[in-house]
Amino acid sequence: MDRVFDIIDKVEVKVCQGILGVIVGLVFFSALLRYIGYPINWTNALASGLFVWLIYIGADRALRRKRHIGMGFLVGKLPLKFRHLIGVLVDVVILIFLVYISYLGIKMTMANTGRVFEELFFLSYSVVIVAIPVGTILMCFTMLYQLYVDIKLFLKGGC
Repeated sequence: MDRVFDIIDKVEVKVCQGILGVIVGLVFFSALLRYIGYPINWTNALASGLFVWLIYIGADRALRRKRHIGMGFLVGKLPLKFRHLIGVLVDVVILIFLVYISYLGIKMTMANTGRVFEELFFLSYSVVIVAIPVGTILMCFTMLYQLYVDIKLFLKGGC
């Protein structure tokens, strides 16, 4: 299972690097053209949409590497068996939250299929909004694996 997540991690890194490169290029190109008197407004809308994708893919990677903000200071003072129990409980709460956000993201994507960007009349809002369920579903898989690992630690450590 670690191998699968290593492959997903490498793909996410490459996708995030590509998206960030495109965002930087779009913003630079837009600023340059605005400076010489030929502003193009659609680049900002496209860069913003790509930024949403970058956020959700990056959030999954941060979750997999346990880089999100936590309460390690407080939990670290508890006995080991309670730390594992709290880890399992937190994983379950986060997973429930992510499933709910995925559901809402799918509903929001479906509700915005007919809506288009003003500057990018050919691009639907749903193309940007679908980043929410895609990212949170990726995070659900990550949390399921972390829950599996934390349950193993809890059972191994006893309670």
